[in-house]
Amino acid sequence: MIRNNYHTHTFRCGHAIGNDEEYVIEAIGMGLHTLGFSDHVMLKGVRQDNVRGDFECTEGYFASIRQLQYKYRDRIKILLGFEAEAFEEFFPYYKELLETKKIDYLILGNHCTLDNGIIRNYFGKFTTKKDVIEYTDSLIKGMETGLFSAVAHPDYFMDTYFKWNFFTKKIAKRIIKKSIELDIPLEFNLSCFRRGKQKKGKEIRWGYPYIPFWKMVSKMKAKVIVGIDAHAPSDISSYLNDEGYRLLETLNLNVIEELNIDRKYK
Repeated sequence: MIRNNYHTHTFRCGHAIGNDEEYVIEAIGMGLHTLGFSDHVMLKGVRQDNVRGDFECTEGYFASIRQLQYKYRDRIKILLGFEAEAFEEFFPYYKELLETKKIDYLILGNHCTLDNGIIRNYFGKFTTKKDVIEYTDSLIKGMETGLFSAVAHPDYFMDTYFKWNFFTKKIAKRIIKKSIELDIPLEFNLSCFRRGKQKKGKEIRWGYPYIPFWKMVSKMKAKVIVGIDAHAPSDISSYLNDEGYRLLETLNLNVIEELNIDRKYK
């Protein structure tokens, strides 16, 4: 059982349920020390129905979580953040959010690419080497900004790319080496345990975590943070998370308990 979760969504993204306080109550009931809200970042001029909330939701999100921070200050540590893609045109905005203390932290969840406000490529749907390389190049560019305290589901590319070979091992090694170089933890994401195993190419497995990837992480001794990736209050206490916890014990990962949210960025 983990004591700190930094990956929590809210109803604003359109694919999560429950009100903000219900997540807090569930976290307290599970004995969590820290609950970090990290809804999908809301961006001016970018609309993605059922993926991220409209930009106009931002202030309401900030106000709600800050109010909960105060209300439950003696019972649990609550942090306000975003899960954000490596959208280069929004790096200045991310930096402003951190510098002005409007948010406490960012995690890097690289789901798609953006060109001039238009979503061009969804990494959760790709199948080619070119897509995998684009995902990795973009991810590393985001890591190198120093803006992000962790990399959410770094093995996301294996959800729809079904070949584990010299090419994908090289990709994995590149991501892991960069996390070590920059001291950015990689997130072992529990969400797919709640979805169950699915047919992926010739395998029946979770979309992620992809076990061979994490065996490489273990061997290279990169830092790992566990993320519940909650999309409902009950996700925090779901018994289906237990499968993930049991797997963690077998992988001998270098798991850390807390994120460094006071990173130096460019």
